[in-house]
Amino acid sequence: MIPGPIDLEPEVLKALGEQVIPHYGDAWVETYGHVRKNLLAIGESEGDAFVLAGTGIVGIDAAIGTAVPTGGHLIVVDNGFFSGRMCEVADGYGITTHVLRTERGEAVRADELAAFMAAHPEAQVVGVTHGETATGVLNDLEALGSAVAEAGRLLIVDAVSTFGAARMAVDAWGVGICCTASQKALESPPGAAPVIVNPRAWEFLESSGAENHGLYSDLRVWRRYATEMAEFHPQPATMPVNVIAALSVATDRILAEGLEVRYRRHREAAARVRARARAAGYAPLAADEWASPTVTALRPPPGVAANEVVAAVREQANIQLGSGIAELAGQVFRVGHMGLSATDAYLDDLFDVLESLAAPASAS
Repeated sequence: MIPGPIDLEPEVLKALGEQVIPHYGDAWVETYGHVRKNLLAIGESEGDAFVLAGTGIVGIDAAIGTAVPTGGHLIVVDNGFFSGRMCEVADGYGITTHVLRTERGEAVRADELAAFMAAHPEAQVVGVTHGETATGVLNDLEALGSAVAEAGRLLIVDAVSTFGAARMAVDAWGVGICCTASQKALESPPGAAPVIVNPRAWEFLESSGAENHGLYSDLRVWRRYATEMAEFHPQPATMPVNVIAALSVATDRILAEGLEVRYRRHREAAARVRARARAAGYAPLAADEWASPTVTALRPPPGVAANEVVAAVREQANIQLGSGIAELAGQVFRVGHMGLSATDAYLDDLFDVLESLAAPASAS
């Protein structure tokens, strides 16, 4: 029950184990095109979807490198360890970052971001994480997107831990570039980093001046291959074809379930985790109003160490949890609830251990 990679359904695993096909030609173009179409449906976009080989940071790297030139400026909303990594990406490109840091466990408000943008007119691109995996915070992307659009900036979103389990309306919410990963709420193996570019974002990207930031990580290159070589080789490199075949099956499953049904199911799973945790004496780090539907960070009750919880759950229930990261190391543990881990069978096994750990502490 870590916040990804997650346990996979048998039919997704079956696709992963099929014979390898070439990353070009009719069969591949059909598979890749189908995945791209599914991703656009999940992301509610009429833009362009690409699937980069690698983990989620590859897509974020491509988004920042394509949108911001060396010597340029980027606003980063830092809700925790993973959102803060956008600064590391920017550093590698020689980009100056302006960081709006929230208290750990808190979301950013649209008025806070608007004021920060006004104070930094030199930064024409804003990076926001939808769901911060280190803290269990879900930012109100609809409100933030409206603020960014009103300021005339481009919005890059890290939706690595939410895409497929929380609504993502790329076009309607003004998301310029949306980046995610296969191994979390998309319920696929690691190795694919989908990126969606809003159709209105291309004009900005074409004029951004962020040239010579590489070949593979330039989204304009991906667009050129998808256009000029659409019928044979619609991407600029060899692809992990079986990972993407598995992603095709997984996204079919997501759409067959129905997006709103799926989103509600994940919200309900998160609410059950939080309610049962509180009843046992554990405190969610993030408030209910901005709680992520895919991961919950919990503080243990007095007398119980967070790292001991992780070890006990692994030993007694054969379930792996996430430990606290960076400044939250040793203070919290993290429960992923997406895919199979969002089911009562997993939650019951988890809370059998959590409740037994908390009982001696409360008695003393």
